[in-house]
Amino acid sequence: MTKKTNDVAAVTEASKKDSFDRVLAKPLPYGSDNTLDKLNIRRPMSGELRGVKLIQLSEMDTNVLFTLLPRITSPAITEAHVQQLDPIDAVMIMQDISINFFST
Repeated sequence: MTKKTNDVAAVTEASKKDSFDRVLAKPLPYGSDNTLDKLNIRRPMSGELRGVKLIQLSEMDTNVLFTLLPRITSPAITEAHVQQLDPIDAVMIMQDISINFFST
């Protein structure tokens, strides 16, 4: 590799995040009397992408969220929680995942 190629690779690796926090516009009910107002979303491992077509994520297909978010969020949420997300939160999360984990 050339020096320039190494520099680009280093910058690309440095810009990738392991996780990010998303403050929800509309908190999710969580448990009997709690709500979630923030989710930590971590970079998925290859196995967690099983059954997910990344092109669907880039096309903003919300069906991807039903599969992927329960695998990569903290605190852990279920598909039922994902279905209760405000549309603004769903769009912002999809954008965040694309930008933080899959862009170069």
